[in-house]
Amino acid sequence: MRFVLILSSIFAIFLNSAHADPGHRHGDTMPPWQEATGWPDRIVVTLADTPQNRFSVTWRTDESVTETIAQIAVATEDARFDLAATTVSARTEPLNPAMPELQGTVYQEPMNAGLPAAHFHSVTFSDLQPDTVYAYRVRGVRGAWSEWFQTRTAAETGPVKFIYVGDAQNGVMSHWARLIRASYAAVPDADFILHAGDLVNRASRDFEWAEWFKAVSHIHGMVPALPVAGNHEYARLGLSPNQTDRVLSIFWRPQFTLPIEDSLPPDLHEVVYDMRYSEDLHVFILSTQNSNIQAQAKWLDTQLSNSTATWKVVSMHHPIFSSGRGRDSEALRSVLLPVLERHSVDLVLQGHDHTYARGAIGQTPERLGWRDTGGHVQTMFVNSVSGPKQYEFQDSGWDMYEGYDVELARRAENTPFYQIITVDGDTLNYEARTVLDQLYDDFEMRKTGGIKQITRGATSTMSERSYQNTGEYPGVNDLK
Repeated sequence: MRFVLILSSIFAIFLNSAHADPGHRHGDTMPPWQEATGWPDRIVVTLADTPQNRFSVTWRTDESVTETIAQIAVATEDARFDLAATTVSARTEPLNPAMPELQGTVYQEPMNAGLPAAHFHSVTFSDLQPDTVYAYRVRGVRGAWSEWFQTRTAAETGPVKFIYVGDAQNGVMSHWARLIRASYAAVPDADFILHAGDLVNRASRDFEWAEWFKAVSHIHGMVPALPVAGNHEYARLGLSPNQTDRVLSIFWRPQFTLPIEDSLPPDLHEVVYDMRYSEDLHVFILSTQNSNIQAQAKWLDTQLSNSTATWKVVSMHHPIFSSGRGRDSEALRSVLLPVLERHSVDLVLQGHDHTYARGAIGQTPERLGWRDTGGHVQTMFVNSVSGPKQYEFQDSGWDMYEGYDVELARRAENTPFYQIITVDGDTLNYEARTVLDQLYDDFEMRKTGGIKQITRGATSTMSERSYQNTGEYPGVNDLK
């Protein structure tokens, strides 16, 4: 009897290990929200080059789904609005997360060992009407449909409101989920959400991307995502003993359908792009982990020169002016800051430093101090973090950048934030809020007669948050 029990125990262990995800902490069995099936999951809307008339949707299934479709209809109050739906064939891209292929070479990814291949599908819905709510759904195997989602195309003119968040990175499902869901609860009518890099911690670990999609739940099925690739979206793959450069996550291009800038080298496709969202707003996305910064600077210079938008926003992962201790990027600043200054870019949204900082360079030739109200401002810079991983603010604040005459207006430690940014004609409003929807920082910027000014400075009643007044911080090593 004892022998039978031992055999039964060994057999049970074998069954569990056969279905284990070695990339999952402690080798626990794969959670049901990670495993690909014949049903569509990881559904995300992204914006095409003309968001007034087009948007894209990407989703995942298991490898049994080799061909599939999506449907779209104008959303109406009718119970059977779907009777007017149009069917669109999807593009399908296979990916084996355990043995992905890169530049014709197949390599092993130990973090995904034992995971089966999956298929990523995408459609771009075109010839749409501006500022119109559309309903869409996507299919896996025959008969396995997602729910109907609703999303709105961009308006050509009028107010635009979007959410910006910095690094999620760690404890994505356990901790970051409450922040991103709080942001959606506060701004359910957001036009898009901009993620300023480090969406996950390990670029090509399937479990972490599964956490990210679980955390955002249905949100990105409705609110388009504008993702920025951070340093943690790149990883060294060890394809050769001499390889030192990091390469983009194996999941990035299959799971996000993003604009391709043909003038850029292929390794910058779908990580460097721009989005003319409306007459008022033009957003430019850079990939600062990619070593080809010169090509990006040249592209950005050209795009900014050609843009007629009222407000120009640039987002990148590594900050021009660092707020985290020992994290300065002088080489990056020397290449990109002249471009930002030459075109008086209005707002630069960044991550990476796991602290909060907001400050600006003045606009006058003498770089007169703007003092947060009334002064002329050339470019406003923000570093922010939305996940639980937090760093200390560097000792000198921004004093080390005295030669650039950049002035720090607000700072914080040990606090995840989401930001709400609204542009409407000649006015830009900015708010940084905590997970409890408390206003921590805000300002209003206006353009009148060719002059850009801060017309209202921070009105928050919250005290400056630092490690000295927010309690002990035990780190993130125990997060799941």
